Amino acid sequence: MGSKEKKSTIKFQKTKLKGVVKRRKEANKFKRQIIKRQLRRGAPTDPHKDEEEGLKKPETAIEETLPVNTEDYFCSFVIDAEEFLDLDEDEEEDLDALDSFEAVVDSNQKITAEGLEEDEEMEESDESAEEEEDACESGDEQELGDSSDESEVVTMVMLNEWAAAALKMSPSAWKKMLMAFRSIVRSDEDTPKQFAYRVESSKVYTKLIQYTLKVAYPILSQHIYFLKKEKYPGKTKNWPKLEKVIQLFFNNCVRFLRELSQDDIIQYVLEQLKPCTLYLGCFPKISREYLRVLLDRWSDVALSAETRSLCHKAIKHFATTAIDANRKNYMPNVLKGIYLVFANRATKINQTSLPVIQQMLEEAGDIYTVDSQLSYEHASVYVRQLADHLKKAKKSQTVESFKQIYTWQFISCLDFWASVVAATCDPTAGESSPMQAIVHPLVEVCLHTIRLNPTAQFLPLRIHLIRTLTGLIDSTGYYIPLAPYLFEILSSDIFKGNPPQSDMPEFEWDLHLKTPKSYLQSKNYQDFVYNMMYDCLVDFYACLGLSIAFPELAIPAIDKLKEHLGKMKGTRFVKSIRALIEKMETHKNYIEQKRAPIEYTPNRLEEANAFLRTTDFETTPLGNFLKKRNQQKSNN
Repeated sequence: MGSKEKKSTIKFQKTKLKGVVKRRKEANKFKRQIIKRQLRRGAPTDPHKDEEEGLKKPETAIEETLPVNTEDYFCSFVIDAEEFLDLDEDEEEDLDALDSFEAVVDSNQKITAEGLEEDEEMEESDESAEEEEDACESGDEQELGDSSDESEVVTMVMLNEWAAAALKMSPSAWKKMLMAFRSIVRSDEDTPKQFAYRVESSKVYTKLIQYTLKVAYPILSQHIYFLKKEKYPGKTKNWPKLEKVIQLFFNNCVRFLRELSQDDIIQYVLEQLKPCTLYLGCFPKISREYLRVLLDRWSDVALSAETRSLCHKAIKHFATTAIDANRKNYMPNVLKGIYLVFANRATKINQTSLPVIQQMLEEAGDIYTVDSQLSYEHASVYVRQLADHLKKAKKSQTVESFKQIYTWQFISCLDFWASVVAATCDPTAGESSPMQAIVHPLVEVCLHTIRLNPTAQFLPLRIHLIRTLTGLIDSTGYYIPLAPYLFEILSSDIFKGNPPQSDMPEFEWDLHLKTPKSYLQSKNYQDFVYNMMYDCLVDFYACLGLSIAFPELAIPAIDKLKEHLGKMKGTRFVKSIRALIEKMETHKNYIEQKRAPIEYTPNRLEEANAFLRTTDFETTPLGNFLKKRNQQKSNN
């Protein structure tokens, strides 16, 4: 016969068990959402992996999968999936300071409820109903139920009252909203906490977040105002009283932002936090964690391009707006974090990660244009680091040393600095940039990387770097001698013989640095290599198409093309080579006619650089040829 249940157990079952089970279900739901987000943010699988493995044969040691040298680029800006943020603890008592402030009505500053439409609820997977737990399973559960029941449930009526008062600049109403917001953010933590309020409705959850963030800056700006030229919030009159309040607000915003997975909510949070960024600099620890979270979301492949773009804008705004006690901004931390997080994310390239990497390249260059001198200081350190890795590989000449260089991470880092140089050394800006000093060492590293192991299997890597350098020429106007590397590809053994047609899938250049052996002796791959080389050759000379020295650059290229035309006689490549020779000769004659009337000598660089500056390149023979070829490719 079973023992008789205690009266306290029976009372607990009748009054509190249902609430405990409900709250546990909600806590488990939040944990499952976090786990799903972490899984989604994991390294995506390459959809072409199985196809390539089926085509590959057993290869030698140098043909094994190249390792990722993440240790060389280790950084504290990367947040692991299960890592806790380094934030100070906060308590609800910190908000008591708001009781001493009253609403300040400013006719010039009004808060409206516009834009606070209800967001769609997060999709939830079907959950099996959990069995009701035994009340006497553990004493801890009783304590959890007892303490949790002391918190008041936030209803929509209650929230509307708070919101109405907060829209009228009421600090006390915002205090209640902050307490409820804190309970949302901290409710799923392992350590049990006592909260004054709790939220059980998804509608209340969404509205509470919206109102709490929307009224934050208008209310704070009424009590923290700047006098004279002082721009540091820590020196304002009411800062000592409100410091703990603002710290609690940012603490929970950073925690909340880190765990979000919905694009629309992330975008809303970032938009509302933007005006509050100027207060962040007073909290170095929170600022560091806020930057880490922004960088983490900026590089998150699970988020939309629009959300990542908004994260980039938030990073840039934080770097230029927040200042510390020494009146210095956080730009050095941002520049370092941007590069190191990119290097950490660019270890694998596939169809999922490629658009993200390309977007990061474009947006990183935009941030580095803010302070060219500081950008140069960072770039010189990291480009020198890449050069040191390359020197070690050239000196050792071993398979392992090649593996350390011929990785997506190393090549992507070269792409990164090429993109930064292209953005900061724009010749149309009319000003010289300190980043111009980075051009020569960066180009040297790229060219020596191309020559490190010039085998047929690494043609994709060589062409990738040639395209990177071609883009650098087009953006900066610097001359880089790429013609020998392109004609070397045209002279390779790939174009010898007439290999048979194969039914292998199309080779995707953007996703590979190394060619599987099964592709090397195929007709499809031969066509792919030729088309890529041909496009690179046209693009390279198109970048120099308006140069006053184009005829001198074109003469050796035309001779070389004629030489290859004779060697490839009878092949399917003859027609396109002959067309390129004709266009280059026509364009050479066009430039010679345009420069015939000039009277200045080559040592007058300003006049030489201004040659045909106002001419539309597409109206020239080579420009028209390039335009038609691009249209033909897009139609195919």
